[in-house]
Amino acid sequence: LIDFHRREEKPIWWRMFERAEATPDALRDDPGCIEGIKAEGSPSPDKKSFLQHYRFDPLQECKLASGDKVMFSFELGVTLSIVELDIQKGKLCLKVGKKTLDEKLNGEFPAHGSLIPVEFISAACIQAALSEVAGSHLRGKLPRSIKALLERTPPSARLQRPSETSTEAAIRVAAEMKGGCLVIQGPPGTGKTFTASRMIHHLLAAGKKVGISSNSHKAVINLLSACHAAAVENDAPFQGIKVGGEKITFLTGLRHVQTTADARSAFNGGVVGGTAWLFTRPEWTDALDYLFIDEAGQVSLANATAMARCTANLILLGDQMQLEQPIQGSHPGNAGLSALQYALMDPAQSKPDAPAFHAVVPSDYGIFLNESRRMHPDVCSFISGSIYQGGLRSHPDCSRQSIAVPPVGHTLVGRSSGIVFSGLEHDGNVQQSDEEVERVTAIYDELLGREYTDKAGVVRPLALEDFLFIAPYNAQVRALQAELPDGARVGSVDKFQGQEAPVCILSLCSSFGDYGSRGLAFILDRNRINVAISRAQCLAIVVADPRIAGAEAVSLEEMKLINLLCKLVKG
Repeated sequence: LIDFHRREEKPIWWRMFERAEATPDALRDDPGCIEGIKAEGSPSPDKKSFLQHYRFDPLQECKLASGDKVMFSFELGVTLSIVELDIQKGKLCLKVGKKTLDEKLNGEFPAHGSLIPVEFISAACIQAALSEVAGSHLRGKLPRSIKALLERTPPSARLQRPSETSTEAAIRVAAEMKGGCLVIQGPPGTGKTFTASRMIHHLLAAGKKVGISSNSHKAVINLLSACHAAAVENDAPFQGIKVGGEKITFLTGLRHVQTTADARSAFNGGVVGGTAWLFTRPEWTDALDYLFIDEAGQVSLANATAMARCTANLILLGDQMQLEQPIQGSHPGNAGLSALQYALMDPAQSKPDAPAFHAVVPSDYGIFLNESRRMHPDVCSFISGSIYQGGLRSHPDCSRQSIAVPPVGHTLVGRSSGIVFSGLEHDGNVQQSDEEVERVTAIYDELLGREYTDKAGVVRPLALEDFLFIAPYNAQVRALQAELPDGARVGSVDKFQGQEAPVCILSLCSSFGDYGSRGLAFILDRNRINVAISRAQCLAIVVADPRIAGAEAVSLEEMKLINLLCKLVKG
């Protein structure tokens, strides 16, 4: 793990210099860049910064978003922020500090050029923490939490008892921990955030100091919000700090601390939320009783190991069967795995170059949240059997969810719940299919207004906000956005993790035999299919070329992927 971050940074630097030397056509084809922007009007002041508006050709694919840091391809020494971005209209606004504008840009924004992303974020403090942890290991003084994580040792407390719900067990086991690592696996809709917040509430009530971390400030705030809700429900005090990110003021008792350097002196007990850049600082060593790492399937083992020295008790929350952590470098052994992947490796199935993971955390090692309060049984049974070895069940109330099927006038969707495969053949499509856009729009038009009964028994007509539209590629996302009404929830799988809707429509968009550089393994990835289908509370609809189900597998892994699609075709 020592050189994990150095290996991760190499491709970032290589990519930056390649983009700086790329031709306009190459930058236009690169979805991480925006080629050919042209200034509009004059710069305008904004406090201690200046803003400049630009236009660009909206037909190019773009993954950049408002808030991202960028550079002009010919000026790598100046970082600017995107404060506004309208991809559909080809408009954006850049922001830069007055001092930078004067000293590095001679007081003027470039009139035209191409933007490339700023991807490098220094991980120096995390690297230093890893080196110190390694030193402790060599001296035979590895912290208990790290030792338990790396050796995959379960907590000494007895795990779930027959008489307990999974949430009750998680609360009890956490309170009984005396150093170690606890894994809690939460499949879609099983209340992972609810369970974690109740665990934290009970620990805070016992006077414990608790840290909450994840890869993003958004995930940290989400769990902090649930903890605050638990305190309010129990008429209990709530105090702590949130470090870095945007300032939040809606959680009473939680103070915002902007810089990590000021956080330790500002912390007077309770809960503290932040990323790895906070908890790997030396002043946080042994400062906490517990550290919760949310979405641990997307947090690298390196970062989790570096953070864990701040506590004796480490709790990993997540689901290794959902989206994996993004990895850029090439790492030896298990150094490139996420914390949750490493914890749930299956030694019996793993090979040196192909690690395998338990689909369900073993009952003698962690706690599996086995009841979905989101999915109708017809949807849940597919997810349970295909992904979780039959271990996931639907809450009884979810069976009430249904969508009325009129006696006449339905040609595309004739089911009230479950999985529907809507097949149509097309050729030559890799990342965008106009044929599938037309089909998705027709399905939406047919379902809109049908009576929907939720799990509380309330009946209402389906509205636009009751649909999620998902595609694997941004090109198909934009094509769907152009045809669907304004306000439609359209995005890639990554955007919608954690969200839900009565109807979820997934467009695979690739034609049979035309899978692009990412191959069949990308559009049929089990984890991504899991996340996409499991957003549906009632009805999951898959639009795809049915011939893909008959594709010739060239490996055992491809056979498994095609088999998953065959199950979707069957419904």
